[in-house]
Amino acid sequence: LGTRSGITRFSYASVPMDESLAEASIDLVKRPFWKLVLSIKRNTIEGISKEDLEHFFQSLLQNLNSCVHLTVKYGDNDHHKVEAAIKSLAVAFREASSYDKKQKGIPSTKGSM
Repeated sequence: LGTRSGITRFSYASVPMDESLAEASIDLVKRPFWKLVLSIKRNTIEGISKEDLEHFFQSLLQNLNSCVHLTVKYGDNDHHKVEAAIKSLAVAFREASSYDKKQKGIPSTKGSM
């Protein structure tokens, strides 16, 4: 992302996976903040511990140096919840990091508000 010049910067995505729904909102600002709600009930999902899944998401989000809110809104199947969360984050990130033809320079309002 470099200086983040010319990118869209903000995005969100809501992704269903069967009975589950996850939402991701992202601001590719260079200030780290993250909020994660996966709502996983079981201790393991297909041989991966709940703790390891949560640690993966936490590590990814805190090292992204961006503001991200990733929430599983509802669902019954933990596998579907995690899959929806991954996909919503990917869709939101793809859009936020995409080139914006209207954007001149770094997308910021600092000094103009």
